[in-house]
Amino acid sequence: MNKALMMLAVPSLLALVPAAHAQNAEGPQAFGKCAVGADHAGAVALLATAAGSKESSAAAKKLADKKNACGAVLGRDRGTDVVRGAIAEQLYLEAYATPPAAVTGEPAPFQGSGDPSLVQVDLARCAVTRDPVAADALLRSTAGSAGERTALGAVVAAVGRCTPGGAKIGFSKVQLRAGVAEGLWLYRKGSAAQ
Repeated sequence: MNKALMMLAVPSLLALVPAAHAQNAEGPQAFGKCAVGADHAGAVALLATAAGSKESSAAAKKLADKKNACGAVLGRDRGTDVVRGAIAEQLYLEAYATPPAAVTGEPAPFQGSGDPSLVQVDLARCAVTRDPVAADALLRSTAGSAGERTALGAVVAAVGRCTPGGAKIGFSKVQLRAGVAEGLWLYRKGSAAQ
């Protein structure tokens, strides 16, 4: 009888795995909505700090503190880049109802930060300047959806156009989305490094 109950329980547990994965994937987006709604000025102030700076780290840590309601929904990946990206994504979606224009012709040369610790940030920002429409589609997609997978493919191709030949850079999906969010926020504001 226990074996029969186990066989009935396994399909139910397997059905929960995708839902739990989707919930984890949506953690940064839920956090961004919560944090921007709860402390809009603090969220904007975070993005005004330089990526990788001590000020950025302190401000992100404060906004993502597990002791507050917003920090509790963030999920496992609590890095400063993810916090910045989640907030940038929410601010971007609130500010821009329509996608940016596609890049026509040869894009302007991209000048990164020059900081080796910000290579992922620089590549994501560069990708935005190569395909802002794909970057926008990524941010408008639901985490874990087919739309997100399609947009990620186009963004990854744009990252490839920013990467020196033969170089290999690893991103998690959450890190790439975060970097693209901040890059697109800056791009649309007209302050992306180009």
